[in-house]
Amino acid sequence: MRSLRWIAVAGAAVVALVVLAGVVAYATIDAQAIARYAADEVSRLTGRRVEARGPVSVAFWPRLAVVAHDVTIANPPGASRPELARVAVVRGGVATWPLLVSRRVVADGIEVEGLDLHLETLPDGRGNWQLAEAGGAAGADAGKGAAPAVPVALAGAVRIVDAKLAWRPPDGGATTVVAIPRLEVAPESGGRFAWQGTFEHDGARWTLAATTGDPGIAVRERVPFDIDAKLAGGGVTLTAKGRAERRDTGHALVLDAGIGWEAGSERMARWAPDLSTEAGRVAARVDARDGRYALGGIAGAVGGTKVDGNLEIETKGKVPRIGGRLHADRVDLARERPPARATAGSPAPGPAKGDSSPLGKLASVDADLDFVVDRVLVREGVEATNVRGRIVVEGGRLAADPFDVDVAGGRISGSVRADAATGRGRVVAEGRGIEASRLLGRFDPGRNASGGTTTFAVDLQGPAQSSERFLAGANGTVRADVGPARVKGVALDAGGEAMSRVLDALNPFRRVDQATEVQCIVARLAVRDGVAHADRTLAVETSRLTASASGTIDLGRGTLDLLVRPRSRKVAGIPAVDLADVVRVSGPIASPGVRLDTMGAAKTALAIGGVVASGGWGMLATPLLSAGEDPNPCATARAGGKLAAAQEERSPAQQQKPEDVVRSLRGLFKR
Repeated sequence: MRSLRWIAVAGAAVVALVVLAGVVAYATIDAQAIARYAADEVSRLTGRRVEARGPVSVAFWPRLAVVAHDVTIANPPGASRPELARVAVVRGGVATWPLLVSRRVVADGIEVEGLDLHLETLPDGRGNWQLAEAGGAAGADAGKGAAPAVPVALAGAVRIVDAKLAWRPPDGGATTVVAIPRLEVAPESGGRFAWQGTFEHDGARWTLAATTGDPGIAVRERVPFDIDAKLAGGGVTLTAKGRAERRDTGHALVLDAGIGWEAGSERMARWAPDLSTEAGRVAARVDARDGRYALGGIAGAVGGTKVDGNLEIETKGKVPRIGGRLHADRVDLARERPPARATAGSPAPGPAKGDSSPLGKLASVDADLDFVVDRVLVREGVEATNVRGRIVVEGGRLAADPFDVDVAGGRISGSVRADAATGRGRVVAEGRGIEASRLLGRFDPGRNASGGTTTFAVDLQGPAQSSERFLAGANGTVRADVGPARVKGVALDAGGEAMSRVLDALNPFRRVDQATEVQCIVARLAVRDGVAHADRTLAVETSRLTASASGTIDLGRGTLDLLVRPRSRKVAGIPAVDLADVVRVSGPIASPGVRLDTMGAAKTALAIGGVVASGGWGMLATPLLSAGEDPNPCATARAGGKLAAAQEERSPAQQQKPEDVVRSLRGLFKR
């Protein structure tokens, strides 16, 4: 019994000593010293100076709990501000027993409140988030004379509350800010970690759900960091599965990544309005290392189009460079698509900085891309096949050369060039062997139309900021020749109601003949400052009539103003028909108006030596009406509007005098 009593006394003494030691330790503990020790250890791990500038409080039992205020992590030299990160409050707990027994730091819970993290690219091209090796220069001062590294493990969750992340792009553009209301990282079995959180950016809320490997071990021991993540918001879902690792040459990332979006996605409507109207998805294997991003095995579908290919993005040069090959099986331009969704809360467009046009962006990227599209549905019943080409962008100059496409039994080839420095562009295109009747599509080519083999050549130069400005300021030439064709039935109205009115005015035979036999159509147009000029260089010949035209077509405004002179051909067994001497076709190209000489007014005026007059048209109408009978207006148009020499050498009495303009036909066209 005496021995038991001594054992009890000894035990009580030990407990008393422990309690007394705890009281003394708690009373004499230097919280700032512990904070400095923790800061030095983090500095050693990150290579950046870490400081707790505010008050620090410490609890010792049953765990070591630390609350630090105003904690900062230093930025490297050259950054826009001294701190990479600022934190209002850090709360952490460390299990006491493992620390006392084996000097292991087991963190059983960390909460970071009010994090302000600012990411940017430094003048030397490195990111300020790229941390130095453990024990590197930035942390050397903190680690002088320090004991060997203490093993660190995470047994509880890490919570980030009310955080803000900012990213400033290297080109000095607008800073991107992401708010993080809450993010939690918690350990799971098997060494995995679960990530759950929400993010807010540009009016949209995103939700993160992910599992990864141990981030602490990945940083400390440079082992691969496994990732399996999904980020969803605004009708868009981003996925990534793979691994990241740090190698001697830098960081490397290999992921199977994908993006999918719902039809009418609000977020996609901001990123790519043309794609947002229909559901779609794109996936690729991403291999990122040494400033190079390789996207292999690209596969996706948008609407009825499937795409595949590969891309490489090189970021180490003066500007990013994109290379690769893309392929699409089918692009339907004729299919009606739902309208793009208006994005609520979109900021009103402000004044553009610099040149915001596509041309202005040429200097910010280099590229070398090959593309192939198997089929393009241009409109109902009309498709192009084997669309292929190469796009090269270098030093602010674009060259889409060559491009080729098969259409209607023929081929179109050409090139497009643009220069950001001069703001000019050039389009060259040539078509051969194209059967015009097959372009009628839904009007049943083959039964209602046949023939019309077409060749054309276009060579235009102009301002390249947009297609509208290019057309409005274009200079160059347009040539086209259409061979024999036969048109009947519904194909007679293929041009729509407005065009049918024009054709009916020019050719009254087309409604009574079984078919219209077209022998040729010729155009030779000189384009100056966006206006195409014709001087007897527009012509058509059929089995029943011929027609020649002079005037202008304004490419920028989309209007035309033409004088057309139709002539009836003598056909055996068919009475001659008097046609209007002059038909004026003017107004919008899509729906032009028609005015013609009625009751033989023009013929009478010519008989007394008059000419068409009004609105400056006298000088243009004079050569058209005074040219005499031209049995081959197509040949005349091909020759640039010049008649045969015998026709040009008419007697002076037959020549019309420009000074007679305005005398006889004022008001013929009610001008």
